[in-house]
Amino acid sequence: MRIIAKEFNNPSNRLEFSWLPTEIKDNGGNVMFASYNLLDRGEFVRPSGNDLRKISWDGRFPGEARKEEPYLVSDWEAPEDCDDLLRQWASKRKKVKLTIENTNINKFTCYINNYSSTYTGGFGDIEYSIEWIAYKSLSVNVTKRSKTVKKQTKRAKKDYKTHIVKSGDTLWGIAAKYLGKGTRWKEIYKLNKSTIEKAAKAQGFKSSHNGHWIWPKTTLKLPKK
Repeated sequence: MRIIAKEFNNPSNRLEFSWLPTEIKDNGGNVMFASYNLLDRGEFVRPSGNDLRKISWDGRFPGEARKEEPYLVSDWEAPEDCDDLLRQWASKRKKVKLTIENTNINKFTCYINNYSSTYTGGFGDIEYSIEWIAYKSLSVNVTKRSKTVKKQTKRAKKDYKTHIVKSGDTLWGIAAKYLGKGTRWKEIYKLNKSTIEKAAKAQGFKSSHNGHWIWPKTTLKLPKK
């Protein structure tokens, strides 16, 4: 039986545990429950999917004085080097592939979730405790926000256009040209009465005789066609 850990993106960076632990714990990824307390609504729990699988054990990296012991299952490595590598993987959240021969733990992709170690005894050993937690890819569905379309308030269209009176123009002729009927001249006069009468007085007349006379350069508003 061997325990081998390889860095996921750099397999040459590996560690083979020469001293096997007496027990390995595997939670198998059980159903996980989440607990919530919503203020005055009290506490409730609900299943929130499967818990991540965790593998853990307590072990020992033997000191140099034990390097020739027959119970070592692989070549001896300095315990300080083993300890440093595991601490690097833990602190830098390195993804690792863990294999424990003769078990169903084969190329188990994981992170080091917890790791602690201490020097012990007179042989230069380092005792450690380690827990590995399964790597799980996270897929995030991004919902695009719909763009808020600003409604542009269109300016109210004017009900009329304008016509600048030229020499020879009459309200009848203007009505026929723009409104399709000369008989609508009264609408033009009504809409422009003050303007036409003001122009008449400017020309020295008392009135325009209800639009009978109009003068060049007078701007007239035109009703809808």
